[in-house]
Amino acid sequence: MLKVKIKKDIFEHMLEELYLIRHAAPDRSIKTPYNIHPGPPLTSDGRQEALQTAVWLQDRGIEHLFASPFERTRETADIIVDWLAMPFTYINTLREGAPGETMDQIRARMAGLFAQLDNGLLRRVVLISHGAPIRALLQHTTQDRIDLSTHNYDSGNNTPTSGVWHGIRDVTSWSWELAFHPVRELV
Repeated sequence: MLKVKIKKDIFEHMLEELYLIRHAAPDRSIKTPYNIHPGPPLTSDGRQEALQTAVWLQDRGIEHLFASPFERTRETADIIVDWLAMPFTYINTLREGAPGETMDQIRARMAGLFAQLDNGLLRRVVLISHGAPIRALLQHTTQDRIDLSTHNYDSGNNTPTSGVWHGIRDVTSWSWELAFHPVRELV
């Protein structure tokens, strides 16, 4: 009897969709350092933004959520996870840029995380992080071809608070759109 090993399709264990979410609006009135753990918590507006994002994410077939361990990302993730009842993990790789950490170092960190996720079994994943790590991952997955010049939000970020970049893989490349931006209520 001849036994033949069948090689699995190399695309079988690759990410197909990514949702990159910047944390919801933090309380900047608190004197807690922004880029040192734990950082500031969310404002009440921030909690409403996170809930809007959770509602937008439902029914999208997301398998897992990963989030930075900073307070503002944890609170954002907790609201989304509670709404969607989905598995989640806090991972340090998604953290805010540390004092003295360069954009190249952040990009290397995010490229390593992307490689790990891309070689895993998950196909649709949410990453809740901060402005610089999100920008680094957008640039990494597009080989720096993404134009972020029209996306300018608070503090020089390319993603609004609780905004969602949705990425879809087309075998060899990623296409991205800023798919969701929460609406703030006018008082």
